[in-house]
Amino acid sequence: MKNKIVGILIALGLVSSCKNEAKTENNSESDNNVEIEFTDNNGNKISKEELKNSTGIFNYEIYGIEGVSDLAKSLHSQARQYGQSGNYQKAIKNLEQANKEAPNWAYPLYDLAYTYLLQDDYENALKYYQLTDKVAPKGFYTSKTALYTLEREKARELQKGLYKSYLSLEWIDNQTEKNEMINLLVQKSPSFAPAWKDYSSLLEGKQRLNAIEKGLEQNPDMETKGMLLINKALVINEDGNNKKASEILTNVIFDKNSTFGNIEMAKFVLNNISE
Repeated sequence: MKNKIVGILIALGLVSSCKNEAKTENNSESDNNVEIEFTDNNGNKISKEELKNSTGIFNYEIYGIEGVSDLAKSLHSQARQYGQSGNYQKAIKNLEQANKEAPNWAYPLYDLAYTYLLQDDYENALKYYQLTDKVAPKGFYTSKTALYTLEREKARELQKGLYKSYLSLEWIDNQTEKNEMINLLVQKSPSFAPAWKDYSSLLEGKQRLNAIEKGLEQNPDMETKGMLLINKALVINEDGNNKKASEILTNVIFDKNSTFGNIEMAKFVLNNISE
């Protein structure tokens, strides 16, 4: 078996942490306008060729490649700098201006949602995740998961503030501490599928597969469901059932509800396990 990838998790594109140049996402985007970038846990870029012979957990981000104006990019870049320094009001102002300059660009809307989330303004966070979803209906970073979770929080199906707490896992550098928090999150919020996705990455073999199945049982958002299925395919393939793994990945690719991220990752994994 040439493919050695044992875990793939979505990297969060956040105001405080994403270092990549802003690129566009809009309603006219097609599969040919999508790029995928991989990084390790230290933020180092990894080529697809290098990834084939690597093991561990890798992050990926999906970008569109259609251009937006230099002014919109500049406003967005400045906003992210303000956000990183904790100046949220200036960040919001610049993001709003960037949105006016490029109304079909999902990035400013997505970062507006996150900036409001950081301030515990869940109403505005939900509003801007909804707008992000409208502009990028096939997904933008973790917009689908964010929207689904905040809607469930508003409906009191999940504890208020859960999504923000979940995102805070990305800020924990100590891996042991992070693993403990993931374990605690699964125990406290067993109906929260993204927690099972992360928890499954800490396990191996049948235990990992069982955790993935637990996540799939929680009626996950399409973004999380796609990643759970892709990781399920990886586990099944490692167990020697390449045919079943390929079927799962093919279903993700052709599911009309799959996000661009799901589709591109499923294509990449399918190509690797088919070699």
